[in-house]
Amino acid sequence: MTMAGASDPRAQPPARERRWLPVVIVTILLLVVAGGARSVADATATNAGPVAMGPVRVQPTEGWQVDGSVTPSFVRLHKGPVVLDITVGQPVAGGPVALAALYREQQLEPAFSRLLPGLPEPAVLPTGVPAAGFAYLAARADGVVLDGRVVAADAPNAAVIFDVRAPTGELTGVIEDVRTMIDGATL
Repeated sequence: MTMAGASDPRAQPPARERRWLPVVIVTILLLVVAGGARSVADATATNAGPVAMGPVRVQPTEGWQVDGSVTPSFVRLHKGPVVLDITVGQPVAGGPVALAALYREQQLEPAFSRLLPGLPEPAVLPTGVPAAGFAYLAARADGVVLDGRVVAADAPNAAVIFDVRAPTGELTGVIEDVRTMIDGATL
């Protein structure tokens, strides 16, 4: 009869238990690499300068990036899953409430499988430009539900639509950024 000791092969843990070590090491490496990639992305993300569309200039706030190219009538900004579309056109007869209603009918209703818009409410931007805004809930064809907010401003030289939307629950974290961009826009 032998005593189970350090030299006894029965004292070694089964091979099955040692298989977890590589899994743990790979998991830790993945976490480190993913965290490093995020840090590099954050460090290299620069604030975009002012975005000009015809007579309209908007300064994106920190973390917002231009998505695609800027045209004289359109730009899309994004921050994570939140999208801000800015559309510039000619002033509209009927003012900002009519402009908001036209945007809802011509752009939002065809774009979503379901749309629940609020009523446009008149407002005035800090620059004195008349505006109107409404909130909406929309469902895409793929079933994703979005919270949205439209602000339509009608200046003498241009009409501007700011349409911000995000998956439900994501909009509240950036709404102050959006207000800052709209309030600071040069029309």
